[in-house]
Order: sequence, then structure tokens, then C-alpha cells
Amino acid sequence: MMPRLKPLLAIPLFLLLLLSCPITGYGTSVAGPDYVKVYHPLINQAERLIQGKDYAGALDAYRTAFSAVPRAFARDYYNAATCAMLTENEKLTIKYLEKLVEKGVSLEYLEKQEAFAPLQEKKSWKKFVKKYPKRRKEFRETADLDLRADLDELWARDQYFRQAKGGLKVHGDTLRKIEADNVKKLLAWMEQHGGFPDENLIGVADTLEQLPRFSIVIQRQTVARNGYDFTPVLTKAVHDGRLDPHAAAYLMDQQQGKNLYKSKILAKVNCNKPKDCEEDEELGNVSNRYLTERISETEEEKVNEMRAALGLETVADYRTKMLYATGDPRFKLGYDWAVVNYKVPSKEAAKVLTERLVAAE
Repeated sequence: MMPRLKPLLAIPLFLLLLLSCPITGYGTSVAGPDYVKVYHPLINQAERLIQGKDYAGALDAYRTAFSAVPRAFARDYYNAATCAMLTENEKLTIKYLEKLVEKGVSLEYLEKQEAFAPLQEKKSWKKFVKKYPKRRKEFRETADLDLRADLDELWARDQYFRQAKGGLKVHGDTLRKIEADNVKKLLAWMEQHGGFPDENLIGVADTLEQLPRFSIVIQRQTVARNGYDFTPVLTKAVHDGRLDPHAAAYLMDQQQGKNLYKSKILAKVNCNKPKDCEEDEELGNVSNRYLTERISETEEEKVNEMRAALGLETVADYRTKMLYATGDPRFKLGYDWAVVNYKVPSKEAAKVLTERLVAAE
């Protein structure tokens, strides 16, 4: 005979609430908000306002976004700090710079940024610098730097035989085994820490990295080679606020071997002999222009639906933002992968390539 169960009412209410919330490791969210719904739309709005030079409006959007989630992204703190700087709000600028230090960004890196140069003569900056060692120590004690080192080792393992004599040709079988083992290790660490190892868990490195080194493990797992599909992991990471949606879109495009999300939105075409691309009636001065993939309205609508589901702006807004990023170094709006650089052997090759491209500007 089964033992009689005690009624649920006998359990204190606070304990019921505690049991209803999944407990996860450090740096993870506990039944947190959906960043795709409450955070990234506001960030997209802020970035559009930056492009329109409405820094006060952008700052308001950032502040609303930050208040909607338990942890914001370092990149967004940086851009918010720049907006605060441009609106002469020193107090808020320092506040967001402190948030960056908490995530692992170094003082040396911040000192080199053009946006904050005028602040470095102020008392508030000197106070910030004085407190930096303590905050840096707190970061190193809080972040899981051992895990970051283990994750960096995955990148080192991936690169070792590729850089060895003979490279992929000689060490192909060994590399396939390493790649498979790297996937197992990465998935095990994700399981152990409750999800994608995010910047709140391992920091963002000294230089505000766009992607951690271990992402190479994901990029190697392509559909063409029947690799492990990280799509569910990446999608969940975006919704949980562990991964920037642009980074997730790029990694999924890499796995698919296709530019499905249009993460690679701009292109530059250069001839081996520059004059071949500079003075041609058909090409024009193609080497000095940003180009973009030619797509139909129907295709763009489908891509926009995919992008919206991941918290991304439209293709048109993304293209405009990446163009803006090429000319304003004060903000961190661009992504390294957004611009593809093609090097072609001749004018004829450039013409063939540009048949599927149009001017982006």
C-alpha cells in the first residue's frame, strides 16, 4: 500500500514558490524574462535613435531596456555610456563604465576609446580609476575564469593541428576527432552551468569581444559535414539573455553554410590589380563602395520574419546600421562578420561577382 501523501497546503507558501523556480548555476537566469520580447526591441530602438543623433532618446531607450532585465549586455552598456557622455551626463557615464568593468572590460581598453577621452580630465574619471583595482578584483573573484580557460582550450585544440605542418590535409582525421570531442566537452559544460556560457559567467575578456573563442566549436559543426545542430541551444540562449541575437544568427548561418539571416549584409570587392576595379564604365569605382546581396521583396519578408523571431531588426535596418557603423567609431554597432571582403583576380571576375550585388548606399 502506497504511503499517504501530505496535503500541499501543509507546505509553506514561500517554499512552494521556491520549488516552482528552477535553480541554476552562476550566471544563469531563474525563470527570467524573454529578452526577445522585453529587451532587444528596445535596444534596436536605441540604435536607430543613435543613427539619427538623438542621443538623449537613445539613452532613455537603453535605461528602459536595462530596467526590464536582470542583466544587460556589455555592448549595450558601452553604447549607453557613450550616449550619456554625449549628453554630458557624467554620473550615468561612469555608472555604465563600472558595469563594463564588472563584466571584465579592462581600464586600459576604456582609456583608449575615443568616446571617453574628454572624461579623462574630470574628477569623476580619476575616482573611477582609483576604484578600478577593487572592481577588477571583484570581477576576477566572481567570474568563472577557470571555465573560461577550459573553453579557450577548445579553441587551442581546434587550431593546433590546423597550424601544424601539413594542416588539414595531413591531420584531417585527427581534427575530426578533436572537433567531435570539443562538441562533447562544450555540451557537458553547458549542461553543468545551465546553458550557454555567457558574459555574466565568464566575462567578456578585456576588449569587449563580439564572440568568445569557443564559438569556433559551433562554427565547425556545419550541415554539409553532418555536424551537431546547435540551433536549439543558440535560440534558447538568445531568449534567456545569454547571447546577442546577432551573434546567434551569424553562428546559425555558419552552421547552415547559407546567409539565411543575412548576418553578412555588406560586401567589398577588390581586384588584385586595383586599377582594374577603379576605372570601368560598368563597374564604376566598385572598390570604394559597399555592396549588398540582391534579394526579392518576398525573400526579404521571409528573412525579416526569421529575424524578428530572434529579436533582430529588419534586413533594411541592419544594413543601414552596419553602414553607419563603418563611419562612427564612437559606438559599438558593427560586427566583424557583417562585411565580406572579396578579392578577385580580374575585372571580369569582379563583373561576374557583382551581378548578384547592388549598391548598399
